[in-house]
Amino acid sequence: MKKILSGLAVVAALGWMTTISIQRNAQGADDESDVKAAKKAKASPIGAWFGIARPCPPPAGDTSPDHAAFCTAVCGVCGGVPGTLPPEVPMMPTLLADQTVLADDAGELGIYHTTAHGKWALSVNDDLPNRPGTDRYKATFFWLGQNTAAAAKLENSVRPRFVTYFDKNDPDRMIGFIQPHFFSANPATPFATNGLVNVLPANPADPFASNHLPTVDPLVPLPKGCILVTAGGSCLGTYHFVIRRIQPE
Repeated sequence: MKKILSGLAVVAALGWMTTISIQRNAQGADDESDVKAAKKAKASPIGAWFGIARPCPPPAGDTSPDHAAFCTAVCGVCGGVPGTLPPEVPMMPTLLADQTVLADDAGELGIYHTTAHGKWALSVNDDLPNRPGTDRYKATFFWLGQNTAAAAKLENSVRPRFVTYFDKNDPDRMIGFIQPHFFSANPATPFATNGLVNVLPANPADPFASNHLPTVDPLVPLPKGCILVTAGGSCLGTYHFVIRRIQPE
């Protein structure tokens, strides 16, 4: 009798353990499904991203017809200012829920500039190119920088236009373009001289601002498109990029 009871106890224990294992596996599958569903329901561009930006039109090696068509839609022939932009810009933009955007790029390792700060928003009715099946977002941000690696002082400000296209069915990758505008293009009116920002004289009508407003103001609205510095504008060229979401682990 004891052997029978002992055997029944073992069988019961094995059955209980199997049930627990099945429940855990089922729960794990449910959890995974819940995570995927929640991720899809809350899909947005908010988060930290990493990717590489390269000039438009796409350089040799980038054989994607999609990229070529994208660049054409953004800037047509897509000129640039020779010698001013590197062949690629690895970058790490972060879009925050309060619509702040922060951005770092590999250019900071050579000719130094600060982290870029700005704001992002949904892009509608603003003459920017559409990309079917996506939501378009735009941002501008700016950094303080120098003209040469040996400068060791403030000399310029650069404010790029950043436009990205978010696909809810592919929420961890985005394509987009960036157009840096240079606020020190005119040597007669540089953004800074000897490391100090050039400012407007104090205005008695605005004692709050006094003489704290730059002569070359990087916060004015950016002009549409990309009129190159060499054509009297402030744009240095157009890059296209593919960025991927930095995932939690």
